[in-house]
Amino acid sequence: MVPPLGRLFVAVVLVNGVFDAIRVAVSYRVLALGGDATSVGLVAATFAVVPMFLALRFGRLVDRRGSKGIFVVGIATAAVAVAGAAASPSLLLLAAANTVLGLGQIMTLIGAQGFVMELLERDRHVNGFAMFTLAVSVGQSVGTPAMGLLLRAGPGGAVETAMPLLVTAAVIAAALPFALSLPRRARPEAGTAAPDRPTPMTTLLARPGMAPAVFASLVVVSGIDLITAYLPVVGENAGLTPLVVTLLVATRSVLSMVARAATPWVLRRWGQRAVLLAAPAVATPALIVLGVSGHVLVLGAALAAIGLVWGLNQPVTMNWVTAAAPSGNRAAALSLRITGNRAAQVAMPLAAGVVAGAAGPGGVFLLSGAASAATALSTVVSLRRGHGP
Repeated sequence: MVPPLGRLFVAVVLVNGVFDAIRVAVSYRVLALGGDATSVGLVAATFAVVPMFLALRFGRLVDRRGSKGIFVVGIATAAVAVAGAAASPSLLLLAAANTVLGLGQIMTLIGAQGFVMELLERDRHVNGFAMFTLAVSVGQSVGTPAMGLLLRAGPGGAVETAMPLLVTAAVIAAALPFALSLPRRARPEAGTAAPDRPTPMTTLLARPGMAPAVFASLVVVSGIDLITAYLPVVGENAGLTPLVVTLLVATRSVLSMVARAATPWVLRRWGQRAVLLAAPAVATPALIVLGVSGHVLVLGAALAAIGLVWGLNQPVTMNWVTAAAPSGNRAAALSLRITGNRAAQVAMPLAAGVVAGAAGPGGVFLLSGAASAATALSTVVSLRRGHGP
């Protein structure tokens, strides 16, 4: 029989692996419903609004009761939301479905990360997080190109998205049997229990190393969202087909997958601090390249570089957050990280929509590059003070 960790990763591949593909399809659906680059940014922001306010509450629930319930409910919610997006006849209803989709995604994310901590000992968490993010990348490397094959231009040149979205809803639903088979509470944190009174978010954020860890994470996650949401707009302006665009998006995912598979070796060879410093140093110029080039090979090379360093960075920042957290609050701390991610996923697309309207879609990636440069500074300061993972 497949062990619980294996069943968890199968569910993660099926569920989280299709979210990038869904986001690409939603962007094309916005355009098909008459939206523009600004509308793409507004709809993309709805994905993060509700989760931004609920993530910490979900994390505390996991600390108290375990991960299974929230994981199962999140999968069901996401499947229903994608089906709703497929049937949406207007931008308003599409935005509503995207909001519910964001809620389902955050529940599955918190549940899966909680399971990693329950199923593994503390000193193996960073490798568990690497395998979790690897499972996401495996799904993305298959799901996003598959979406490119499913998307087809309909009458008038608009891309048909209803059937591809229904297919992805079915893929998400297929994860339910694996989620339901997982243990209800596999491993409470040794020697600890969730506190009777929740630790305030401000107290968690004030712990040494927590703020720069959250900042480093949110810049990566919001940057991935901007690539997923705005590369179709850049591609359409450059005359690239949906298949080419989805292959470009998948390039980042595939290279992230390679990086995550190599994470244990990289950490043994160079350590977590080297990863935290290298990620913004490489990603910042690559994001600038995305903002100024429309050549497919140049875009592919930049996305490959981004995929490598961001793939290594994500599990390390997850471990950094849990290392900075007090005992019994590790799921809450990961949820704080997710809250920061979602706040950025609201603010960055809104800012990106303004930038895209004024400077074109390429300006979005210049904005992301500036944020990446800022993380380099905050990370260096924190590590020099001894507040690292």
